[in-house]
Amino acid sequence: NGKLSLLRNPLNLLLNSAAEDKYFEIGGTLTLNPMSSGEITRITWEHKGDVVAEYIKDSVPLEYLSDLKGRTNVDLTTGVLTVKDMRKSDDGKFTVEINNRVLPVSFNAVGIKPLPEPAVVLKNPTTCYKNSDSCNLTCNGDVRDSGPVQYFWKLREDGAWKESGQDWMLTKIQMSSVEKIICKIQNPISEKESGPLHILVFPPLCSFISDVLGVLMRSVALLVLFGLVVWFFWQNRMCRCRTREDNQA
Repeated sequence: NGKLSLLRNPLNLLLNSAAEDKYFEIGGTLTLNPMSSGEITRITWEHKGDVVAEYIKDSVPLEYLSDLKGRTNVDLTTGVLTVKDMRKSDDGKFTVEINNRVLPVSFNAVGIKPLPEPAVVLKNPTTCYKNSDSCNLTCNGDVRDSGPVQYFWKLREDGAWKESGQDWMLTKIQMSSVEKIICKIQNPISEKESGPLHILVFPPLCSFISDVLGVLMRSVALLVLFGLVVWFFWQNRMCRCRTREDNQA
């Protein structure tokens, strides 16, 4: 019976148990802690079935092997394995044996790319302003190969983060009081925050008309000022001419 054989063989049971996912940033460092206690007299770390580090007290000094050699370090007090300059090809299962006992912990290393800086984007910019009934937003950023991600939102810089999906719909009540909208992307190893997005008080068309009126009013004000200056100099010139004529008379 295959099931009975598996139960009778603890090693098979361990090898077939689910490994803990450990995410690392490509180019970064992977740290695996077996949570071992007591003195370590013998330790062997394996990666995808190949020995990467081995130590036997008073017999075999700590030795590093395989394609991870030169990037690997083992703390003989804690059993912690550290691998630097991690590559995508380093994905795979790590197992450890300490003092002739295969520990009931294994790690599935998964390389992921750094998160991009996201941006809050209006999905309906022509209808998204203070008095809108609703406003649809998305937290935009290329998260392909960045591992499992979560999205968070807040409505002002000192506000509390609210977990949601990549897309978020603001209600009319939220729109009336919103100051700035900020989103954040988070994966198992890092997080990135967007810059703030300011919601318009008026619709884009009203804002355009307001801008045009502002330009026109400034232009009219400049013309009036120019006219006053010209009128002042003209009046000054006329006064001088009258004074000269009176003196000649």
